[in-house]
Amino acid sequence: MLNRLFHIAINSTDLDQSVAFYQRLGFTALQDRSVKNDMVKEAFAVPSGDLRFVHLRLGEDENATILDIVQWFDPGTEDTGGEPVAQHQRGLTRFSVLTDDTQAVYDTLAADGVEFITKPTSVMTPEGGWKVCLVKDPDGVVVQVTELLAPPSEG
Repeated sequence: MLNRLFHIAINSTDLDQSVAFYQRLGFTALQDRSVKNDMVKEAFAVPSGDLRFVHLRLGEDENATILDIVQWFDPGTEDTGGEPVAQHQRGLTRFSVLTDDTQAVYDTLAADGVEFITKPTSVMTPEGGWKVCLVKDPDGVVVQVTELLAPPSEG
């Protein structure tokens, strides 16, 4: 019935700023389109058919999940304050990207003034673990930067 996860949509109040943020994380822009079509209102249950979107992808895999960053116009994207949702609330709270070096991502972006919610932290289990940190995009969407860690070796 379903084939794969196609894209994650993120509404932005400043599309260019959001795209620049995700490009700093390593995403590549695939397309940048403006749409003015009233059928969008019906198809997506929104008050406007006037929008601009950019599709971005990590890596070269054509089947990789895409980020669909959208800015709405007339009326514009609703600004809800930019604070991220509580990470323990019901529903979608974040999405995760993989890296080989969480600390390097943190150090590079923090030096550029990017706002993080958490610092790199290792969480281990007997089966292995993760080194993660949480970063806010310009609209408060939470991105989990994840490094997979091998299980601890027996000594």
